[in-house]
Amino acid sequence: MTTDLDGTTVDLDRVQIAVDGSRWLWNFEHTDAGDPLMQRLDGPIPTVLTLPAVLTTHGPVLAERQPTTSAMYRQVLEAA
Repeated sequence: MTTDLDGTTVDLDRVQIAVDGSRWLWNFEHTDAGDPLMQRLDGPIPTVLTLPAVLTTHGPVLAERQPTTSAMYRQVLEAA
């Protein structure tokens, strides 16, 4: 699932890494206003913030890189 925040599309199905190095993952819940709730994966205590709050307090986020699998290579080669 993706969400659009100020013109930026965020893939909620992937771990998001903020500028400060903190790692966040959507916990499948939204606020009444429709903001996704993000669970911090690292840190001393469990933290849940809205996606806008994560961006405000921890900086912009980028989806964690996924390793390339042989299935991905096969899909690209078969499409060529």
